[in-house]
Amino acid sequence: MVYMINIGSESETIEFKKSTSELNEGIISLVAMLNKHGECTLYFGVKNNGDVIGQKDLNDNTVRDVSHRISEGVK
Repeated sequence: MVYMINIGSESETIEFKKSTSELNEGIISLVAMLNKHGECTLYFGVKNNGDVIGQKDLNDNTVRDVSHRISEGVK
């Protein structure tokens, strides 16, 4: 049996991206939300409808790279 988890919907302060391959688009959304609302949450491994699909081959280097690129994109 496969269970599907859905975490809701996107909003003005919540953004979903299917994978870290959409990092550039995620950073653009993140900066826009921060500028408008001063807060935001960006989830990777989640479809636009809120279904959690997860991430394959995620390791410490990937997490470090994502963190580094976000910190460079947010000034």
